[in-house]
Amino acid sequence: MYMREIDGQAFIKMITGGAANLKANAEIINDLNVFPIPDGDTGENMSMTIVGGLKHTEGYSEQSIDKAAEILADGMLMSARGNSGVILSQLFAGIAEGLRGKKTATVSDLADALKSGVKSAYAAVVNPTEGTILTVAREAIEYSGSRITPDSTLESFAEDYLNEMN
Repeated sequence: MYMREIDGQAFIKMITGGAANLKANAEIINDLNVFPIPDGDTGENMSMTIVGGLKHTEGYSEQSIDKAAEILADGMLMSARGNSGVILSQLFAGIAEGLRGKKTATVSDLADALKSGVKSAYAAVVNPTEGTILTVAREAIEYSGSRITPDSTLESFAEDYLNEMN
């Protein structure tokens, strides 16, 4: 099925899938982290942060994407672990801000929310340094956002976004 809009329930399912992938690859992310120091826990911290946020959405039954994103972001902030977890929580806080007032989100709405998330994450870091997760998030949304056409689907947008992140 090729979707052009996403509601709160689908958003939570999408984030749940991403969280499972993050958890499965936490060690790879830990090994990648060498800046500013090789602390070896970036993947675990990000995983604990997003899983903690998802726990706050358990039992969420409304369809509204803005409320789902807000609950997730608030839960992530309360569950944030380490610098990487705080940055990730701020990314999602910006996404929630970008989705405010929306029952569903189109591909363009989601792209705008991701841009808002990147802006929020950059603002949360006193001295943002290129070559970090901030750069990856920014470049991924710049690329995938530039490829949106009237025929774009959530699947094609996500594929572009994830391919650029790799």
